[in-house]
Amino acid sequence: MHLTKQVVFGEPMKKAVWIVGAIVIAICGIAGIALRGLKKPEVAKAPTYTVSKGDLESKVVESGTINAIEVVEVKSQVGGRVKELLVEEGDVVTKGQLIAVIDPRETRNTVEQNQAQLRGAQASVTRAGVEIAQRRVTSQAAYDRAKSRLLQLEKESNVQPQLTRLSIQSAKSVYEAAVVQRDTLLKATQPNERIEAQNAVREAESTFNTAQAEYKRESELLAVGYSARRDVEVAKNSLDLAKSRLENAKDKLKRLGDNQALELKNAQERVVQAKADFDRAKANQFQDANKRRDYEQAVASLRDAEAGLRDIDALIAGRSQSQASVDQIKSSLNESQRQLGETEVRSPIDGVVSQKKTRVGETVSGLSGFSAGTSIVTVEDRRALVVKLQINEIDVAKLEMGMDADIEVDAIPSRTFAGKVSKISPASTASSAVDTGATIETKAVVKYNIEIKLQDVEPALKSGMTAKCTVVTAKRTGVVQIPYEYLGIDGKKRFVMIAPAKVGGAGTKRDVTVGLTTGTSVEITSGLKVGEILAKPDYKGPERKGMQMGRGG
Repeated sequence: MHLTKQVVFGEPMKKAVWIVGAIVIAICGIAGIALRGLKKPEVAKAPTYTVSKGDLESKVVESGTINAIEVVEVKSQVGGRVKELLVEEGDVVTKGQLIAVIDPRETRNTVEQNQAQLRGAQASVTRAGVEIAQRRVTSQAAYDRAKSRLLQLEKESNVQPQLTRLSIQSAKSVYEAAVVQRDTLLKATQPNERIEAQNAVREAESTFNTAQAEYKRESELLAVGYSARRDVEVAKNSLDLAKSRLENAKDKLKRLGDNQALELKNAQERVVQAKADFDRAKANQFQDANKRRDYEQAVASLRDAEAGLRDIDALIAGRSQSQASVDQIKSSLNESQRQLGETEVRSPIDGVVSQKKTRVGETVSGLSGFSAGTSIVTVEDRRALVVKLQINEIDVAKLEMGMDADIEVDAIPSRTFAGKVSKISPASTASSAVDTGATIETKAVVKYNIEIKLQDVEPALKSGMTAKCTVVTAKRTGVVQIPYEYLGIDGKKRFVMIAPAKVGGAGTKRDVTVGLTTGTSVEITSGLKVGEILAKPDYKGPERKGMQMGRGG
C-alpha cells in the first residue's frame, strides 16, 4: 500500500514561480539574438546566362480589319421614289444585275412631253419651209410682174403710139395667159396635187397600221420572254416615226387645200388684174398724160416687190430659229430617254451586297453636279480581300512589297491564312498618346497604312473581321544569341558582362558586335563563344517613374 503525499502551495509561492519562468525565457531570447548576430551572412547569387546557339526571327505583328479591295456604293443616276429593291444583304450579284427600280412615271411623263414638243417644233419648221417656198414664188412673181410693168410703161412713155399699141396687145396676152393659168390650176394642177397628197396619207396610214401591229406583236413576245427589250424599243421607234409621218401627211393635205385656194385666188386675181390692164390699155389709148403717172406707180410697185423678196430672208431666219428649237428639244428628249433607262439601277460589278441603305418607298437623290446622290446598296467584290493595318515607322522600315504573312482571324481560330504585303503607304497617317512615366503626354507616333492581300479567300471571311498579321522580316539559323536583357549599351557600343569565376566577384566587361535583334533576343556576330556565362549588366537608364516602377528591366 502506497501513500501519496499532497503538497499544497500558497498564493505567494505561485507568484514566485511565474517570475522565475519569465526571467528564463528572456535570457534565452537574448542569447538567441546574440548567436544570430555572430553568424556569417550568405552572399546572394546573381542571375546568369550560358551563351548558346539558336534560331532567330524578326517579326512585325499587328492587328487590323479585313476589307474587300473593290467596294462600290451603288447610286441612281436619277432621283425619285424607290419602287422595287430586289436584293438583300448577303445576296451574291453579278455585273449588270437589276438591283433596284426607281419609279419611272415622272421621267416617262417628261419623255412624253419632250416628244410632243418635238413634234410641234418639227411641224413649225415644216410650215415655215412651206411658207418660205410659197412666199418665194409669189414674191418673185410680184417682182417679175412689177419689173415687167415698169419696163412696159417705160417703153410706152418713150414711144407712146407704139407703146399704146403694144400695151394693148400685151395686156391681152397677159389676160389670156392668166385665164389659161387659172384654168390649168383649176382643172389639172390642183386635182393632181390633191390626189398625190391623199395617196400619201393613205400610204402613211398603211405604214402606221403595220408599225402598230409590229409593236403590239413585239410587246406580246416580250411579255412571254420571246423577244428582247431592244426589239420592242425599235418597234416603238418605228411606230412613232410612222405616226409622225401620218400626221405630217395629213397636215400637208390640209395645208394643200389652203394653198390651192390661195393659188386659185391669186390666179383669179391675176385674171382680173390682167383683164383690168387690158381694159385700161384700150380705154387709155389716147390718154398719154397718164402714162407718166403709170410709170411712176410701176417704179413704186417694183420697190414693194423687192421688199417682198427681202421678207423671205426674215422667214428663213425664223425657220432657223425653229430648227434650233427642234435641236434643243431633241437633246432634252435624248436626256430624258437616258434618264428613263437609268431608273433601272444595276450592279456595276460582281460581288456581294454588304449593306442595304434604303428601303422601298424611300426617296433617293440622283447623281449630278450638285449632289453626290443617295447610296442604295453597297456591293463588295470579296474575291480579293486585304487586311488593313497601321504600322509604326520603326517596323514599316522592315517591310517590303511581296513579303509573306501569316493571318489569324479571330472568327476562324482553327485556320491560318496566307497573305502578301500588297501596299505600303508612302505617307504617315496617325498619332497617339505616349506614356512617359508619371504622366501621359501626347506625342506624334508616326504610323503608315499597310495592306496585306489574302492569298486564299473563303465565304466565312467577311469585311470588318479582326485579323492578326505576322510578317517575318528577317531570319537567322544556328547563330550565337543571348537574351536582350544581358546586352549592355554604352553610347554607340554594345557590351556584355562575363560572369565572375567566384561568387561575389566582379564581372568582366567585353565589347560585342550585334546582328539581328528581336523583341526578346539578340544575335552576337563577334565577341562571344558558346558556353560562356554572362551576368546582367547594371541598369544605367533614366530614373523610373510612375507606372515604370512596376516594370521589369
